Amino acid sequence: MKLLLYRSIKIALGVIGAIFLAEVIGLMYSTTAGVIAMLSILDTRKQTFYVGFKRIWTSLLAILIVTALFAILGHNLLVFGLFLLLYVPLMTWLKASEALTVNTVLVTHIYTLQSLGVGILMNEMALTIIGVLVAWILNLHMPNLENEIRNLQMEVEDKIKAILEQIKAKLMGQENSVSTDLLAELKKQLDEGTKKAYIYHNNYILKDHRYFIKYFQMRKEQYRVLRHMNQLFHETFITVKEALPIGDFTHRLVTELNECNDGEDLLMALKALKNHYKESELPATREEFENRATLFQYLNDLEHFIEIKSRFMVDYGEIVYCHHENRKIKKGSD
Repeated sequence: MKLLLYRSIKIALGVIGAIFLAEVIGLMYSTTAGVIAMLSILDTRKQTFYVGFKRIWTSLLAILIVTALFAILGHNLLVFGLFLLLYVPLMTWLKASEALTVNTVLVTHIYTLQSLGVGILMNEMALTIIGVLVAWILNLHMPNLENEIRNLQMEVEDKIKAILEQIKAKLMGQENSVSTDLLAELKKQLDEGTKKAYIYHNNYILKDHRYFIKYFQMRKEQYRVLRHMNQLFHETFITVKEALPIGDFTHRLVTELNECNDGEDLLMALKALKNHYKESELPATREEFENRATLFQYLNDLEHFIEIKSRFMVDYGEIVYCHHENRKIKKGSD
């Protein structure tokens, strides 16, 4: 709601400011500058910059084309229609369809005035430039989403821990299933975090701020692994003793899970755990064999879960947030 109000105020200021400037300069059709400003105030700085730049060069192209057509074929409605027949597919081919409506309005001014003078052509370009410049200036200020994204990261990690704890309890026969609400809430938080991460990244034109995007993509991969892990256990194991080492390992994963750890120690411990099961006594019954196979699949899923984070840390080993005093780096977590 706050963002909606913020954007509404910005659009109102942009429209009024662009119209005011156009009137002060003495431009005709000054309200068009306000419309251009409104359409150019987008959600991020990057979008606003690129769309505004596109509006300027496409409007110049429209004015040049229609001027040539009117000068050669005459200033009439049929020629205006010919312009549209040429300009619409051209804008589609140039992937600039968003500029089509506004530029058509600019051309209608030229058609209505029945003039090809330099003054009217400069008037139309000035309307575009004023509208775009006002949008650029207003979007220099954008709400900083960094704190919101950081809070979402913490919430996502807490949710993953809670899900792993429930999976551990299910593994040990203490619970029948993982709460579907927890999985749904995690998915919702990941989607929200990804959306805000893209907005945050696109608010910077020259700097690369893709870290948060990659972070939430990494957690989404882990979310899919968690869903698969949850589907493994349908019945209580015959012996809790056999599942106990994996339960202890899952608890260790929960306690060490955070943004800054690389998972190397956990992968080594997991390898040792696999060797333990390989060297243990073979199952005596079909049911024991099926339970052992399920445990081994669970171990593979845990390994995949940790490897996802390890690959992420290869790309982002020097995470700026990990150097903050309030974040302790625990070597060996996921």
